[in-house]
Amino acid sequence: MKKMVFVLCFFVMLISMTYANYMGAFSAAVKAWNQGNTEQALSLMNLTISSTFNAADAPKLWYFRARLDLMKGKISDALKALNTAKNVFKLEPVFHLLKFLANVSNPSFAPITGIDYVGSIKGFNGGEIFYSPISAAIKQNSYYVLDAANRFVEKFGSVQKHYTLGVNSTPTAMIFSQSVNAFFVSFENGSVYEYTSNFSSKKKFVSHLNYPVVFCSDNAGRVYVGEYGKDAIDIFEYDGSLEKRLSLFNKRVHIFSYAKIFGDTLYIMDLTSKEVREFNVVTGKELSSVPFPKDVVPFTFEVVNGSVCFITSKSFSVGGITFGLTHSKSSFSSILNGELLLTTDPVSNEVNIYKIFTENPVIFPIIDGLFFKNGKIYVKFRIVDPVDGFIESSSNIVVKNDGFQTPNDISFVSQKATVYEFPQLNEFLKVGQTHPNIIISRVSSLYGKVKDYFAPILLNNVVLYLVRDEKPTRLEKLLVRLTNGAIISKSEVEYVEKFSKIRHFMEFVASYPVALPTNICDVSVGYGATSELVDTVYYTAQNILK
Repeated sequence: MKKMVFVLCFFVMLISMTYANYMGAFSAAVKAWNQGNTEQALSLMNLTISSTFNAADAPKLWYFRARLDLMKGKISDALKALNTAKNVFKLEPVFHLLKFLANVSNPSFAPITGIDYVGSIKGFNGGEIFYSPISAAIKQNSYYVLDAANRFVEKFGSVQKHYTLGVNSTPTAMIFSQSVNAFFVSFENGSVYEYTSNFSSKKKFVSHLNYPVVFCSDNAGRVYVGEYGKDAIDIFEYDGSLEKRLSLFNKRVHIFSYAKIFGDTLYIMDLTSKEVREFNVVTGKELSSVPFPKDVVPFTFEVVNGSVCFITSKSFSVGGITFGLTHSKSSFSSILNGELLLTTDPVSNEVNIYKIFTENPVIFPIIDGLFFKNGKIYVKFRIVDPVDGFIESSSNIVVKNDGFQTPNDISFVSQKATVYEFPQLNEFLKVGQTHPNIIISRVSSLYGKVKDYFAPILLNNVVLYLVRDEKPTRLEKLLVRLTNGAIISKSEVEYVEKFSKIRHFMEFVASYPVALPTNICDVSVGYGATSELVDTVYYTAQNILK
């Protein structure tokens, strides 16, 4: 009898020790992942899974193992881990995200199913309304409106602020460039000024242009300015040097209104030929065109996953389907940021805000790390949209801790990046996810291998700049867009290296109080309450205490 009791006690003690060992190994794996040491984290996860563990924790262990496999480029191992978690245990929301990354399945354009009016910005400031709101911008959940007649910019958000432009000329347009965290405003006097993010200072970006209108900027720091007096589009590098000029003359003068950038294609609205013309940014060659809807002359347009969406004073149309825009008398200009569409209305002197609904949610976050301080957990993550690239608004972020939705404070963190110029492909897997990594590579270097490096590049927080020495494939273009990178020319490599020193990388940080967990706890971040593309990571009490 005593022998049996001794044996039972021995097994209980052994199980307890094994349990403690597996919890310790898992905690160490999470810590290694947080520090960007994927190799060590994966070794510790293999040790954890080979130990005796609580069956209730099994899905979490296998999902975390799949994430690490993907970061190391072990696609087949990641799929096996995911299938083990799915078939033997249970399906969790994070499965959809990891499966998407493992299969490199480009989500097809989610058709627009509806547009709802959200509200209007009336522009009251000291009792004065806008006289001519001609441009709007979104920055960190705040709206900025340019009033041409009053020559000021008004900020609307948690607080309302008024900014004077300090230039003795009438402004023609305004954009916000996330890449450099700055506003650009063009003026009738032929100049374009660059303003700091809080409009505390300005500098002349370019001058001596013929009635310039600033249109957009891209992730390579290029700024696109229309010269209405020359019927041309100028493409400037981040430092104001002219990179390329696209002339719209074709035997006759072509009057244009707006231009939008999507990937490596510039879309220009041509009012003379009644079409949107497409140009390759790197080569400057004209590609094709999209005719205006029949019997309609749109005021402006947007580009969603390469599809041109036409906007009039009362409608939004794409692919022959038209949606009504209520509360609108005119649509002078527009801006699309994720699910939000802003149109400026000089007739009623206001900016109208609309929410766009799609058939399937396609926006998903990628969690880069956790840290703990003063009884709070901080979750660092990025927001990626397979349709339109990176978005900056955090209005629909949902954070769950241990399965429960958690009230949180969203803040923004700016980070510096490490630059890798033309590295070997195996070096892609050595960069850590703890901060942005800029990788400059040639299109030909990725030939036939892009699928294997798709998930590792995304999960390792890589921003990919592809030098066009060959025509990029659809998948390569998608990877560039998802990493918030750009396709550049050989001559622009030097510019990108210099630009990387001033480029503004932003991460979302959700913080909230956290109780000491009793076992393995999870943090899930989703964009939209119904989204299946949710990223989840895990931690234990040991991570908090350490």
